[in-house]
Amino acid sequence: GDALFVDRFSYHFRKPQVGDPFVFRTNNIPEALAGDVEKYYIKRLAGTEAETLEIRDGQLLSDGKPRDEVAAFERNAAREGEYDGYVNIGKLAEGEQMTVPENFFVALGDNSGNSKDSRYWGFVPEKSVIGKAFFIYYPFTRRWGLSE
Repeated sequence: GDALFVDRFSYHFRKPQVGDPFVFRTNNIPEALAGDVEKYYIKRLAGTEAETLEIRDGQLLSDGKPRDEVAAFERNAAREGEYDGYVNIGKLAEGEQMTVPENFFVALGDNSGNSKDSRYWGFVPEKSVIGKAFFIYYPFTRRWGLSE
């Protein structure tokens, strides 16, 4: 329900980076289409092509190493504050791994227990990416301001 500004320009010149809060359409993700209605999602970019991801003890791992590019990954691993750790479910259930194909990404919500994301519907095609979120302007809550 947040309203935000999205940088729709930069990804034309560089690939999205792990840790980016990125916005994408569900039009090319059949499992994410709710009632065949296209939506826009904002999630954390958690994996890029050729990486193998898994969740172990609430921590996101890439190729067996803890993901630590941004504070949200570290806070989830530490179960710090409002971050409860990543939840093993769906495609990243206990003992499961996802290897990201070329031209695709893995999207995870920071609030893993309340997030529908790649654990449920798989990979985000590069062609569905809109841009990087950079400023939340509504609602006026503690989340108002620059996107982390």
